Amino acid sequence: MALIDNQGEPISRWWVMKSIEVLEKQKNLFSSAQMRQARVELIAGTNRLKTIKSWLLAAQIIEGCGREHVITDFGKAIIANDPHLEKASTWWAFHLSICFSKRNEPYASFFMSLEPIAKDWIPWEKIIKLVQAKVIKQVQAKAELQGYKISSIESYLSGIRRMFVGDRPLAELGLIESRKVRGQGIYVRLGEPLVSDFVIRHALALMRYHHFRNRISVDFSELLNAGLDRFLCLSPDTLRTQLRVISRMERWQNELSFTENANLDSIAFGENLNSKKTLLVLLQESQDTWL
Repeated sequence: MALIDNQGEPISRWWVMKSIEVLEKQKNLFSSAQMRQARVELIAGTNRLKTIKSWLLAAQIIEGCGREHVITDFGKAIIANDPHLEKASTWWAFHLSICFSKRNEPYASFFMSLEPIAKDWIPWEKIIKLVQAKVIKQVQAKAELQGYKISSIESYLSGIRRMFVGDRPLAELGLIESRKVRGQGIYVRLGEPLVSDFVIRHALALMRYHHFRNRISVDFSELLNAGLDRFLCLSPDTLRTQLRVISRMERWQNELSFTENANLDSIAFGENLNSKKTLLVLLQESQDTWL
């Protein structure tokens, strides 16, 4: 298990774009031997270089270890369809890629700790405790935390929360709302983003691959338990309704079908529900959903 070692900081649109540009020519950009050049190219100090690399690995835009990193097929698809990373669909893909990454903690647990129905405001201190408990529960022994301290999770969470405030691209999607209450600290809750059918299909395809790879169908409740509603910032009823509508569209009938039962709805996966295909459709056809 690997955590997002983001040094408590978010990443910017420019850092993502510039890193891809340089790594296409120089695979050892993040090596210690190239640290001086990397600082110049990315206009960043040593700690920020670690932040940038961490976010790119978590988002599965790059892969590798040690001295060399390469752009993944996902990273290539993003830059081919949106060279300046200006589209909302690009950042939906970025967000969902982290949710289903091997380096998705404590990002995924942050979303899983938020309430998807009433979307109540939750104190930040409570979120920290909830996420720490979730992450610790996922490892069988403290040694598997690979040297991370429990206090480090709080730092990483701070960097994650800041991805959703100010002028950060994920903030412009409206996934997370954050506010400061005088004398009481910070409160957060799931936002009210505009979630297109293209986004939902891609999220479902990713969940199928990572959680239900050998299944031909799942109960709707299993999707909720795996966090699909929270990752999309939708209430369970809204997600159910939109999946039902998508399944009835002629274009998507080979991707999924929705079966309604008295006590248990289910989704059957079609042969065309493939995350590579849904990604390209999302990047090429999805309308802008900036708030």
